[in-house]
Amino acid sequence: MAHAAVPTAAQLSHYIPDLEPACKFCSTVIQTSDANDDPGTLESENIAHYFWACPRIRDFWQRVSRFLQDIRTETAGPVFQVDLRMVATGFGAWSKRLPNVDALHGLAVWEIYRARAELSLEGTTHSGEAMFIRWKLSLMQRINQDFIYAFTQLKAAHSFHNRWLMVSNRWYHFDPGENELSGKHLKRVFNSDL
Repeated sequence: MAHAAVPTAAQLSHYIPDLEPACKFCSTVIQTSDANDDPGTLESENIAHYFWACPRIRDFWQRVSRFLQDIRTETAGPVFQVDLRMVATGFGAWSKRLPNVDALHGLAVWEIYRARAELSLEGTTHSGEAMFIRWKLSLMQRINQDFIYAFTQLKAAHSFHNRWLMVSNRWYHFDPGENELSGKHLKRVFNSDL
């Protein structure tokens, strides 16, 4: 994102004259208007809009923020709220309060890119809620894949523990206990209420 490597409509409109620089994701939702009832213009799809300012994307980030705040076992301290800086740089500042912040952030950014690509390629529009559900399912899949790899390759068990178990949370746990890393008898349990 920092290098503007994602081709937004605003960037592409410089090279493709017929391409509108408006965001295709929210063109039916966002229009600015003035007091003279001028319909205004559609919001331009620049990199900040692409990953943050688009109303569907903002809805997605709000859902992510609420979910990550809800899974925290530690309620003292600041409330987790994604902002534009965090979208661009990651959730690193929260590494002591949330598990595997790199995966949480990376899969969220990937979900936005994926939803926009599906709109461009297939004409499929996803709501913020649909993107959030897919993000959460992707996280569950990632945790499960990491878990299986960690215990088929025993040297990866420590890394798995550091990424997913070092910070406790209310979303998932491993039975018969987090500290018993023997592998074969552990069961992954996700809290479906969150």
